[in-house]
Amino acid sequence: MNRVIFFMGITLFALSPFFVSAQLLDPVEYTLSNVPDTVKAGQVFEVTVEASIDKEWHLYSIKNTPEAGPYPTQFSTPLSEMVIAGNIEESEADIAFDPNFETDLGWHSNTAQFTIPVAFSSNLQGEQTLILEALYQVCDDKSCLPPKTKQVKETIFLAGVSDSPFVNNSDRNDSSLRWIAEVILIILAVFLTLLVVYKLLRKKILNDKLPG
Repeated sequence: MNRVIFFMGITLFALSPFFVSAQLLDPVEYTLSNVPDTVKAGQVFEVTVEASIDKEWHLYSIKNTPEAGPYPTQFSTPLSEMVIAGNIEESEADIAFDPNFETDLGWHSNTAQFTIPVAFSSNLQGEQTLILEALYQVCDDKSCLPPKTKQVKETIFLAGVSDSPFVNNSDRNDSSLRWIAEVILIILAVFLTLLVVYKLLRKKILNDKLPG
């Protein structure tokens, strides 16, 4: 219910004359740090995304549930050859009553740090660009801005391949599903072949029994 009310408020806000000025507000700046110069392809390593938040605003914790109302901060990558390779850790969030959503929520004020494990595909080598996207929302004590997405990026060099390359579970599940589908298709093809052979043999036997 809180989320429905929130989206109705966002819609009315977007239609209001204050929307243009709100678009100019940019209370959070993200920077990427602790990026190693060189890693192995497939190796899991950690980077830090630091958020600098204007003092009157707060940035929501990654641990909030979406049903609570505001968007929890989320991180992803647009790169097909890079994955977030584990759980994201964040600096300690304040837990307080949020008057905008009338519930207790976790949020960050002034600064926040997010430690993110990432890995590149074991097929890559040489210079690569590490890109992370933050989907986030900020509010003050009286109002909220619409959700927004920002990118941070840094150059990194891949040299060699990890002895134990990271395997994305979703990729593994996709491979398993493809393998099961292929097995089912083979079984179906064998069944249809046997059925055709059976019909041909049956027809031949019936023809042989007919008086010449």
